[in-house]
Amino acid sequence: MQVRTKIRELSLGTIATVVGYEKAYGGYVGKLIAVGLTPGKKFVVLDSLSLDNRVVILLQEKIIQLYKPEADAICVEEVKEEPEM
Repeated sequence: MQVRTKIRELSLGTIATVVGYEKAYGGYVGKLIAVGLTPGKKFVVLDSLSLDNRVVILLQEKIIQLYKPEADAICVEEVKEEPEM
């Protein structure tokens, strides 16, 4: 069973990795790839669906704003930090 998580389901400050894409319409996947949101890339959630329906993430020292349909096209997985010994 594969778990599909959306960016907007993550808490602020969460580190996550892109694992794939949902069925998307309107060329969203092409835009996501163009801005660097490819499978395996890690990012940090800075703001999740503010008043203007955007999700804001930090990807490789770049702040990226995604509209809800773009954010919903990305399947992500939360990165679990290993406890320090």
